[in-house]
Amino acid sequence: MEHLILQLKQQPVFQEQPVLAVECTWDKLLSELDELLSQLDFGYFTYSVLTRNSVVASDSMKSRWENGSDIVGSLPDSVVKAYYKDIVNHDPVWDKLPDIQAPLLTSDLSGGQGVYAETFWKKHGIASRAYIPMPSKSNKYWFHYFGLFHKLPADEFAQLYTKMGEWLVPILMRYHTLLQVVAEKEQNPFKRQELLSGTCLQILKMTAQGMPVKSIADRLALTEEGITYHITRAKRVFGARNKTQLIAMMYEVGLL
Repeated sequence: MEHLILQLKQQPVFQEQPVLAVECTWDKLLSELDELLSQLDFGYFTYSVLTRNSVVASDSMKSRWENGSDIVGSLPDSVVKAYYKDIVNHDPVWDKLPDIQAPLLTSDLSGGQGVYAETFWKKHGIASRAYIPMPSKSNKYWFHYFGLFHKLPADEFAQLYTKMGEWLVPILMRYHTLLQVVAEKEQNPFKRQELLSGTCLQILKMTAQGMPVKSIADRLALTEEGITYHITRAKRVFGARNKTQLIAMMYEVGLL
């Protein structure tokens, strides 16, 4: 492993090369990540988007998050579903994760990982976890993060991470950038879950351009009541107080 770490530290050019989306695919990037992290003895990794709970999401979206449906990576689906079904509410990591600005190691959690979570992960050969936040266009409503799962005990893993974190985080950021280039729409929960219909999005785009309800209705051959319905539903999805706040929130999450 020391030899691998030395090799990677000598390749900073990886982080400086221009992004060429045509050379990347979602599966290719995840496969490369899996190969790299496996060489560092990580059992699994995940790449996901986490809500900061500023948006009042619909029940269907909450259900998908609770079931881990928006998580990709090498962690088996059966493990993801079991974790979100039985363990997540007992795991202290979720009290801190939505607000982290720097890597979070489970060894840093006060009081340990929690009995349920620790037992669950050890059953799957995992003794330590690290959660690495990634920058995004909007830091207000959600953020992307990598979850790294290792077999080393917490104290030993903390020492290992001290050695690798300085160069590993920039590499993960590079992959995050590439993943966003090739699959940004798929990682936007509002687009992915189709919470807002195409008609609704069209109405909101016209609203953002300053068009009044009557003009939008005439343009789309809909009633004014129908236009108002779509706007009201969108405000409910986002928890917005008015149209101005709704439009601002939609810009934040990349829908406009």
